[in-house]
Amino acid sequence: LNPEEWGGDTVMVDVSAKTGHNLDKLLDLVLLVADLEELKAETNIPAEGLVIESHMETGKGAVVSVLVEHGQLQVGKFVVAGTTYAKIRTQADYAGRPLAVAGPSTPVTVTGFKEVPQFGDRFVVVANEKAARQLATDHRLTAEREAVSTNVTGADLLRMMNKERTTQDINVIVKADVQGSLTSVTDSLKLLENDELNVRILSSGVGNISENDIRLAAGSNAVVYGFNVQLPPAVKRLAARDKVSVRMFKVIYELLDDVREVMESLLSPEVVETEVGELKVLGVFRTAKDSVICGGEVLKGKVTPNLLVRVKRDKEQIAEAEVTHVQRQQQETKEVFEGEQCGLELKTNGKLLVQENDRLEFFTRELKKRTLA
Repeated sequence: LNPEEWGGDTVMVDVSAKTGHNLDKLLDLVLLVADLEELKAETNIPAEGLVIESHMETGKGAVVSVLVEHGQLQVGKFVVAGTTYAKIRTQADYAGRPLAVAGPSTPVTVTGFKEVPQFGDRFVVVANEKAARQLATDHRLTAEREAVSTNVTGADLLRMMNKERTTQDINVIVKADVQGSLTSVTDSLKLLENDELNVRILSSGVGNISENDIRLAAGSNAVVYGFNVQLPPAVKRLAARDKVSVRMFKVIYELLDDVREVMESLLSPEVVETEVGELKVLGVFRTAKDSVICGGEVLKGKVTPNLLVRVKRDKEQIAEAEVTHVQRQQQETKEVFEGEQCGLELKTNGKLLVQENDRLEFFTRELKKRTLA
């Protein structure tokens, strides 16, 4: 265990499969390295650390679990985490017991935040509320600037322009009870996207649906999804007034199924063509401006009224028409089968000169509702 072999400040520990099952040996090795390197957390500095979980709780507001990395976190201190801040009202350990002071490597649950911070936000203790408010504002402005100033290459711009022309955006706002649920919902929504439809999450957060959510949805034609949260009566009235769709769920797959249905309703239908029969023209009896009367022999399949027909000459399609009447032995009939002869009246979009030996291919065309893969 020569410190020079560890490359200075960086200590790397390789745990093989043989030692992976032996946690005691691993912890002993970590402690030994910490002793040799004199790795110690600072305690006489403003506390800082990481947000590891957050949610809204009735009667308590934002409840945030943090991990203290340096310093000591105390009740009454002002803390900034991401774009929000708090005056620590209460703090408790993993068992829910009150904790006046939380030192390095201590997980602690605190209350007092104005809003719910995001998972992974770093927190730091500041001197007073004025400093906390200013730092949170600075973080928010920085985040907004970074969001609009992301570097985009020429190729990226072309892809974005092409995507804008070929895809539709489904605007949604998502609110959930805890950060873990919110992450699961938003990640799952993005998995529903395809080349035609893009799920655009305008806003997401932890907590009940608010009036700000409704206003944002009204201005962007978005659907508001709530997962295990509440819709206050005043907010419900505002949504009804502004005609905003608010959909509440307690089961994640039901929420995703609802979004899937919305997306599938926007998919352009698939055109499905089904071959029905083929006929060889043996004679042409009349050609008008928008119709042709001819006769021939059914080579395969069958011929019925109201079928679509491709007129082919030497394997090249020259026109498309519709069968309006079918006759067999001067009698109107509903269908003629392979090997039989019949007369046809075709409705055309313009004057069509059908000739003997032309082939008529009969088919149906229908629009089929598409589903997400």
